[in-house]
Amino acid sequence: MSRTLRRRTTLAASLALVASLGLGACGSSDSGSSAVPPSGGGGGEDSLQSVYDAAPVADAAALLSDSTMAAIKERGVLRVGAALDAPLLSQQDPANPDDIQGFDIDLAKMLAIYIIGEPNIEVVPPASETREALLQNGTVDVVFNTYTITEERAQQISFAGPYFVSGLAVAVPADEDSISGIDDLGGKTVIVGANTPAVTAVPEQQPTAEVVSFATDPQCVQALTQGRGDAYVQDYTLLAADAQANSGIKVVGQPFTEEAYGIGLPPNDPDFKQFVNDWLEQIYADGSWAEIFDATLGTVGDGSTPEPPTIGSVPGS
Repeated sequence: MSRTLRRRTTLAASLALVASLGLGACGSSDSGSSAVPPSGGGGGEDSLQSVYDAAPVADAAALLSDSTMAAIKERGVLRVGAALDAPLLSQQDPANPDDIQGFDIDLAKMLAIYIIGEPNIEVVPPASETREALLQNGTVDVVFNTYTITEERAQQISFAGPYFVSGLAVAVPADEDSISGIDDLGGKTVIVGANTPAVTAVPEQQPTAEVVSFATDPQCVQALTQGRGDAYVQDYTLLAADAQANSGIKVVGQPFTEEAYGIGLPPNDPDFKQFVNDWLEQIYADGSWAEIFDATLGTVGDGSTPEPPTIGSVPGS
């Protein structure tokens, strides 16, 4: 299916905000929605403007008659299930509620450009337990919400992607240069969160590491900055948020376990799934996926950009 690239010289005007803040990246209130104008990524308001300007736009022939994508094009706005308080993923600026930035939300804007020609999205903050219902009843068109692909969920809705692979990763003090990932943690004191997957994963990967646990993520971060451990192992996206909030730590390397995030789609709509997967392949190939990562999640890492995951590579995708 052919696609064309067009450059846009103007972007949509700001739409009115009609909802307040939701709750977490993986679960937030679904009591309202927010219409979002274009903005930049986590690296600054204008940092992704050139990416938006050069974003791919689907040929008219790809917007099949009576399809979901044709309906979105006619409506003029993509309705997105996404958090409003997930740093580096989908974060609303308290001082400017119209401004929502981050890896997930910038990808959603890119998908809106692909369908509509402009980054017009309306955000509906979901709770973890409401995401399937929002897709099933048509409240949202897509969900970008650190939405792990599972076979159980795929029986209720569809997934495009995966578009990102998270998992356990390593954070170290900002001035630490000898640790670049899990392979360097042998014989080290490693901080983990109590009752998290890291409790068992670290000894499996590095049997000689000394594991010390703390009850909460803030306590783990505090322990790391106080020198009570050499590294802290936790989910990559949570570590990225921690590093954004605390200049004393940084994330090194890429995740060493896998948790594949997908774009939630309505059930029983293979044309829309193929359409979204085709779009993902394009932004993988043209480098815009990597640019969005670098401007958001990549701003707190060690400078390495991961390879995008293979479409359809996990059960349920």
